[in-house]
This record gives sequence, structure tokens and C-alpha cells, in this order.
Amino acid sequence: MNPTLLHTLDEQPLTVIGDIHGEIQALDALLDHLQKNPETRDRLMVFIGDLCDRGPDSVGVIRRVRELVEQGRALAILGNHEINLLANDAKDGSGWFFDSRESSDTPFYAPFSRASARERPEIRDFLCSLPLAIRMPGLRIVHAAWDPASIQTIAGFPLGNILELIREQELNLIQAAKTDDLHARYRGELDRWGKQLEDPNDPPPYLDAVADYESLEQRLNPIKRLTSGIEARSPQPFFSGNRWRYSDRTAWWDQDDDPTPVLIGHYWRLFEPPKPSTSWRYGKLFEGVAPAAWHGRHRQAFCIDYSVGARWRARKFPEKNAENRYRLAAMLWPERTLVFDDGARISTLDTASVA
Repeated sequence: MNPTLLHTLDEQPLTVIGDIHGEIQALDALLDHLQKNPETRDRLMVFIGDLCDRGPDSVGVIRRVRELVEQGRALAILGNHEINLLANDAKDGSGWFFDSRESSDTPFYAPFSRASARERPEIRDFLCSLPLAIRMPGLRIVHAAWDPASIQTIAGFPLGNILELIREQELNLIQAAKTDDLHARYRGELDRWGKQLEDPNDPPPYLDAVADYESLEQRLNPIKRLTSGIEARSPQPFFSGNRWRYSDRTAWWDQDDDPTPVLIGHYWRLFEPPKPSTSWRYGKLFEGVAPAAWHGRHRQAFCIDYSVGARWRARKFPEKNAENRYRLAAMLWPERTLVFDDGARISTLDTASVA
């Protein structure tokens, strides 16, 4: 059977590593702790996506993960940040790869290593070789949302052909957006208000075409649903990830009918939430959920993204004393134990309630 964008795996012990976002020091520290422990030294690692963007060395992180994959010691799946790169969609934090983002990213994320002209095609080739999700007996792994219809789509799409699927979905979206000239209105709003979309102090008006286009993409594009999650149109724009947004993330796991455990990243969970928790934009998704607890309709979901991608905040604003709040985590499976980049090991909770 030919491999597809849904990778199937025989049942075995795993170490599933959360979003890294270019934080090479955190990755090296975590790998060192895993290597020193006989229990975890030889087990297969799975990287859950979002290897790159915002951190100081996305090139180094991708190189390290690629080496582990080529040695047969690891698997990796694509997150939304890798999809943006492959789609040539230069977003916030991608100045390490895209020249068009270097100057706008520098005030927030510099210093950061930039990919050379030689490294860029190598990085793209590696990312093109990765699947979008993994299924193992008793376990599902995806970057943001396990959406059954989207999983069915990628299960029939050959591995290595992600660029073809991206192009196919882009054309489908443009065709669907021809109704009421939505695509033209969307492009027009981006051309007119693009600069203000990244200015927290000068918000554009509510951009209906942008909101409608993003909602349409959410409904139609399986890649978007798997790597960015299930989103809903927001009645009010909000500033997050250095951009005004018109769709908001939802706790899709509360409607997930499948009790099979599912590991995800993407959602910027915090082990030590700030007080008040509302000061962390996506904290509401885990409101009432203990930091090490499973969540969802059947307590079947676990987000292992503990927001290491926000460490640039601690570097830029050290007076906020938040450097220990943002962590890189791994989940040991089947033990359901968390290992952090500082070496801490914590058992997860089957109940979602905050103690």
C-alpha cells in the first residue's frame, strides 16, 4: 500500500513533541533529557508540527528534526506554519525564510538566523516529504484538529504531493469565492488595509470580505482544518499573533465523538497561566481545565503546545518575569507523562477540572 498524507503506524511507545517555533535551545535541552533516560532514549519521536517561525533559529530546528527523521529515530507532521511556508504565504514570524518579512519581523523576533539561498530549497523539499496526520492503534496525532472528513481526504492523497493538494485547494477556494465577487473584494480589502492589519494601535474597520473569505476557506479546505483547527467567525476583530483577526479558534474537541485519544499542538496552552487568565488570548479554550489535564467530550484530547513559541516575549520584555512560563513539552505514550525542556516530568490527569 502506497503511503499517503495520513501516516499509519504500528502500535509502539512514542515520544510526541509539541510546537517548537525555532526555539533551538529548548529543543536541544529536551532531546538531552530524553537521551539521558534509558526509558526514552530509543523510542520513536513524533514532532507535531510548527517547527518554525518566531524563534531565533528555525533553520537549526528543521535541520535537527530532519536529521532525526533521516536516521529513522523520528517522524514529523506538518503544522500551519509549515503549510504557510510551502504555500509561499509569508506570515508573521517567517522573516527567517521570506525576504518580504525580514524588516517587519525584526522589531519583534530579532536576532534570528536566516535561511540561505542553498538551504531554502532543501527545507522545502524536507517539508514536502511530511504527512499531515498519524494514526496508530489507540492513538491519533494531528497538529490542530482531527476532522473526520478532512482525514478521509488526505488518506487518499499520496505522500510527497502536498504541494499539489495545496494548489488544488487554493483553486477550489478561488472558484467558490467567485460568488458575489468575494475573491476580488477580499483582495481589495487586503490591498487597502494590509498595513493596518498588523498595527495594534490603528485597527482597520471590520473587513467583511476578509471575514467571509477566511470562513469559506475554513469550511472547504481540509489542510486548513487539520493544521489551523476549526474556527468560527468572530463578531469583533481581535489582535493576536501580530495581526487583526476575524475568525476565532474553537474547542472542537468538545464535539469530537471519537473517544480514541488524540494529541494536538497549536493552541498555545500555558502550564502557569497569568492572572487574570483573560490576559492570554487563547486561555479561554482551556478555562476550567487543569494545566496537565486531558480535555474534550470524552477526555480524549491533549494539547502539548505549552507556548515555547512565546519565549521571544520574555527576551524582549524581561521585566515581566515570564521566562519560565513558556515551555517545550513532550508526551510519553502510552504512559501519558509530560517531559519538559527543564527536565520536569509530570503525570497527566484524566479529569479536566482544575483542582
